[in-house]
Amino acid sequence: MEKETEQMETKSKPPYWLNRLPWLAAVSSGVLLALCFPRFGNETLVWLWAAPLMIALWWTPTEKRLRRGFQLGFVTGATFFAINLSWITHMTLPNSLLPAIGGWLLLCTYLALFFAVWGMIAATVGQPRDEILAPPPAEDGSKSDGLFRTSIHSLRISLINASVWVGLEWLRGWLLTGFGWNGLGVALHDNINLIQIADVVGVTGLSFLPMFVGCVLVITVRRFQLEIRNQILRPHLDFGLALMMVASVFLYGLQHTLKPPSEGTDLKVLMVQLAVPQTEKWDPEQALSIIEDYQKYTEVYISANEPDLVLWPESSLPTPLFEDPANERFLNHILSKGEFALMLGVTDFDYAAQEIYNGAALMRDTYDGPDLEIYHKCHLVPFGEFVPFRKQIPFIGNLLAGILPGDFNRGTSTVPLAYPGKDLQVIPLVCFEDTVGRLARKFVRPATQFIVNMTNDGWFGTSAAAEQHLANARFRCIELRRPMARACNTGVTCLIQPSGRVSAKLEDPELGVFMQGILASTLHVPSDAPMTLYARYGDWFSALASLLAMLAIIYHIIHSRQR
Repeated sequence: MEKETEQMETKSKPPYWLNRLPWLAAVSSGVLLALCFPRFGNETLVWLWAAPLMIALWWTPTEKRLRRGFQLGFVTGATFFAINLSWITHMTLPNSLLPAIGGWLLLCTYLALFFAVWGMIAATVGQPRDEILAPPPAEDGSKSDGLFRTSIHSLRISLINASVWVGLEWLRGWLLTGFGWNGLGVALHDNINLIQIADVVGVTGLSFLPMFVGCVLVITVRRFQLEIRNQILRPHLDFGLALMMVASVFLYGLQHTLKPPSEGTDLKVLMVQLAVPQTEKWDPEQALSIIEDYQKYTEVYISANEPDLVLWPESSLPTPLFEDPANERFLNHILSKGEFALMLGVTDFDYAAQEIYNGAALMRDTYDGPDLEIYHKCHLVPFGEFVPFRKQIPFIGNLLAGILPGDFNRGTSTVPLAYPGKDLQVIPLVCFEDTVGRLARKFVRPATQFIVNMTNDGWFGTSAAAEQHLANARFRCIELRRPMARACNTGVTCLIQPSGRVSAKLEDPELGVFMQGILASTLHVPSDAPMTLYARYGDWFSALASLLAMLAIIYHIIHSRQR
């Protein structure tokens, strides 16, 4: 008898490989999502990547749905970020490999928690119910529910899951200084018509679309499966509405991209990219050589192109702006070569407060003349420009002392810079600030403005970091409807239109964007740029989605206790 019982229990247990399928599905979703972003750039997968994870969350047997959802979501997130952020391990500084690997693992673990929370909610609050999706017919053969009940259930589930996703992306963008890099909407960066809606909802709000549509697609497949089994077909209103949503967003974008150029100012911009390796950038023995290269490249093209604006990238000068007398001689010599404004990335030391800032300087005629404007960077990069808890946890500071011996101070002003000689304003964004929409919008005024980003992606060699950086930066132009000029030491030096379209780029057929050179082109700055909904109200859509998600969770908890 005992032997028969053991045999029955063995037969009732699912095969070993079947228990592993949910975990394989979670890993698959992480890989598919990573393939959506540079350098892979398979945009089609943004609509389908979550399907394996959703199937594992919704239709694999488990009694502990909350825990299983957290675990599967974490596995998907860890897989995605491990691939997507692998460029962190490419740090080119000496003795940086171990800190880079440690930072990569810690960051991926932290970011994966947001996927885990989504998985936990999707497996419970956002789980579709088969008995509603395709209920069996009544005993008399009639349909046991309304025609559209199943579609409404599908729409409600898709709305909840998409809202939770948007809310978590929004939270990820500002919590603990924020790291909103490569949200789901960024994967659509090359679909120029679909991404125009970012001027209303922001790039985080744009993530709602692929997540909502993805949920509807998965549920639609499940509905057909159940309906065929029960031999009852119902209208798929949910699928039709999802298609209408995509079509509406596309048409909204089309009317923006087909608009003829408006009146404005044409600026002839000259951008210098020296591609100085990080191992040489702060080497005192290389300082003179770097300055001479900036001078050589700039002077040659000034005489040939007569630019209105010359741009040098982040931290162009080897020493703080006003610390070295050589900077005055060097910059005044350059400025004497023509009637143009010079904007460059600088470090600025405040002797009175004993504070040092990463920032930008805009000047004309003389380097310390009446037209001089200086911006201090507001959004510092953790472990890149400051070490969190350096004083409180000395171990962290000691570990990174070779890479970051001291911390930059944080700027506070979000007043745009006045362009000398013209009725123009400059929105200065240094380094990764062009990936932070909530900061960039604070500079917007009802005036003729353009964005300047000066950055240095040379920290990570020729990895995918530079391409991903550009993909994120393009959304600032759409959200604010302002064009951008990007000057990079190493990265993607380019001009971007208010539609997010790259109109000019420094690139070599063999070297790609990782090269020394000059980009000379014209930036059109519209004089009638609007104060967009995003510029006025920021991430209002993401906040609304978060509120909706919280209400759904609260309702689910109350309803579960009442049953």
